[in-house]
Amino acid sequence: MPYEVLEKKIESLTAEQQQSVFDFVEFLFSKQTIQQKKKQKRTPGGLTGKFYMSPDFDETPDCFKEYM
Repeated sequence: MPYEVLEKKIESLTAEQQQSVFDFVEFLFSKQTIQQKKKQKRTPGGLTGKFYMSPDFDETPDCFKEYM
């Protein structure tokens, strides 16, 4: 459908209907963006160096030792 025909049809709609058309177009763009993100492959080690874990992470804190 040529853009000019589509534009004329949209202009003939009420303001509420035009808003519905706009909302639907936004939905389609967001759906397309989500699908593109799903296609991206995860790479192992992508977070290397992004966070730090303390060497004593697995040790029980002193305040919990009495519950163990």
